[in-house]
Amino acid sequence: MGMNRADAYYEPDDYDDRSDEIEERTWELMKIGADYDYKTSGAISEALSEMGVDDAKALQDAIDTGDYEQIGRKIVMMAMDYMEHHAKEVAEFEIND
Repeated sequence: MGMNRADAYYEPDDYDDRSDEIEERTWELMKIGADYDYKTSGAISEALSEMGVDDAKALQDAIDTGDYEQIGRKIVMMAMDYMEHHAKEVAEFEIND
């Protein structure tokens, strides 16, 4: 089975890459809306209650250092990642649908 000339060149289907738009909207949601503010006790509580095995291990490693600044930084970063994930889901829904 030989390849004919039409098969020799592949051109991907056009698609609308909206990742920049989604990223921008994600950060807007995090800045303007209290729903995605990671600097709240509620956001931290949610992030901690939903953490997976990898986050739990990383947090435990930070706790084991006894460095409270490092522990706090880890907890805040976990809350930020958690809220960013949810804001991104909303941004994707808004932009892609």
